[in-house]
Amino acid sequence: MRFVLSGYYGFGNAGDEAVLAGIREAFAQRAGGRVELIALAHHPEETARLHGIETVDRMNLPAMRRTIRESDLLISGGGSLLQDATSVRSLLYYLWVARIALSHQVPVMFYAQGIGPLRRSISRSLVRIVANRCACITVRDEASASLLRSIGVTRPPIEVTADPAFALRPASAEIVDAVFRAEGLSPADAFVGVALRAWGHAESFLIPEYARLLTALSARCGARVLLLPMHVPQDVVFAERVAQATGRPEAYPVLGRPYPPQVLLGLVGRMQAVVAMRLHALIFAARMGVPPFALAYDPKVTGLMEALGMRDAMEHWREFDPERVADRVAAGIVERPERVAALCARLPDLEERALRNADRALGLFAHGAVRNPLLTLRF
Repeated sequence: MRFVLSGYYGFGNAGDEAVLAGIREAFAQRAGGRVELIALAHHPEETARLHGIETVDRMNLPAMRRTIRESDLLISGGGSLLQDATSVRSLLYYLWVARIALSHQVPVMFYAQGIGPLRRSISRSLVRIVANRCACITVRDEASASLLRSIGVTRPPIEVTADPAFALRPASAEIVDAVFRAEGLSPADAFVGVALRAWGHAESFLIPEYARLLTALSARCGARVLLLPMHVPQDVVFAERVAQATGRPEAYPVLGRPYPPQVLLGLVGRMQAVVAMRLHALIFAARMGVPPFALAYDPKVTGLMEALGMRDAMEHWREFDPERVADRVAAGIVERPERVAALCARLPDLEERALRNADRALGLFAHGAVRNPLLTLRF
């Protein structure tokens, strides 16, 4: 079987690369060698090297159409593909890819999607039209399922699973140690990871607050603060601005190079705690049993922390007090055994739900092909 993957792949965003790696891992575990995966990607050569799968340029229409037409299933996901907060054009692109599949009677699966926000009525209408023609829909959180139902998605059944990154395995200890040394850091040191991003019109105003946070974390936690960019180079530039604002940038190292998601997962696993805006930095922390603390800038972050039973480890990204956050993170490190135990109790279920996404895709073919003329989409 040939499955085509459509997502925000090949743009240097560690979260989306973790999604792709998690999807690949899920099919490797559940299907063995029975499924060939082909990713539609920006910089397809780099994506192929990173993930070890076939890729096609996501903007090469003839090649993309041919690849989809010759496939058995189009997987759209995961991540926050279907939303219009950052761009309507992005939403239209992913729906357009689904339209190509449906026009060739190739079934479509929304795979562990994070849906929304959908602020425009046209966005809601188009998502409803495409979703109601999907062969299968899984979403990563209950809020996404509720949004789909509220805009009129009535078929197929919507199942809440988990983000594909919960299926990931970390790189080996030897590789992680080598990365620490390559970055000029000692693997034996204690670290608190911080993953920030530029967001909204308040970013410049908040840089001094983020700098105060780094200083407070360093003073309270008895550990070095390591800045963890999840989107290179954008997050690197922003992290360096924040470190510079502390007045002692040399005290706050920034990982300056992009790393495969499995390596980042291993690095996060060495942290005492992780403070993050980035969703997948928080997912990586939870996956590795490291206490996360969220600076929530998006409902998807709030939804994750609620699913982890850690709503008390969260502040709003524009309204946080750096000293208070540092005190709470330090307290979490003191209470680390209890918090780690609570996280680890949830991990088997989260991993199983991440793998279940692949089960649902494979289940479409359990009793023969699912191609159906009724799947054809016409706007």
